Amino acid sequence: MGAIFLTICKAVLDVMKYIEVYQAIKADIVGGQFPAWSQLEGEHALSNKFGVSRPTLRKAIEKLKQESFVHSRQGSGIFVNPPEFYQDNNLTSISERINKDTDLKSIVLEFGRVLAEESLAERFRLKVGSSLYHFKRMRIINGEPAILEETWMPESLFPNFTEAHCEQSVLTYIEQEAGHNISHDAKTISGKTLSEKEAFLLRVEPGHLCLSIQHNVYLLHSVLAQFTIETLASNELTTVSIR
Repeated sequence: MGAIFLTICKAVLDVMKYIEVYQAIKADIVGGQFPAWSQLEGEHALSNKFGVSRPTLRKAIEKLKQESFVHSRQGSGIFVNPPEFYQDNNLTSISERINKDTDLKSIVLEFGRVLAEESLAERFRLKVGSSLYHFKRMRIINGEPAILEETWMPESLFPNFTEAHCEQSVLTYIEQEAGHNISHDAKTISGKTLSEKEAFLLRVEPGHLCLSIQHNVYLLHSVLAQFTIETLASNELTTVSIR
């Protein structure tokens, strides 16, 4: 029994180790420490840097490849992909997707609680009348209005959520402060014609055609944590197919 327990503990620690390495390298890529097309250090150097075995490091690198952060070149090593390879395929906040030196601000336009009507209750798998946080905010990048967001979140999952959290990364709040693990973000992208109010806030002409992105952000076990509708000033969409 003791040997089995030790084996299980070792397996759990191995998983935790490779995830830690994956997250550290991913953070350096997103943060710009590893620029696009730059080469990662070799396996020996990275293994020593993180204090892990080469098999553990290879698991972390494989996960980075699967999520399009890096690619390998036969006989040359591992190279960093440009942001367009991964930013639309992975769950990252706006602040993670832009350069670390970019000025990002969030202005809260509305914040309160609403009772879930039938469609929202069905979406969140809650009873009709359940309490949801509802807020709207504007995301300003380098002094320019870029995105309008409207979001709903179950109060039962986040009893300590406040308006102040809306001024920062809500996904960071969910994972770090609320202690939940985000599983995935299911997105629906469509075109939208801006209303006069939306056009005024985003500083474009009324009737401007833009992108609207619906985000369904799930925790583990398919628990919906956040439903957000993003309205972007931009109407450009980049997709990447990797062979």
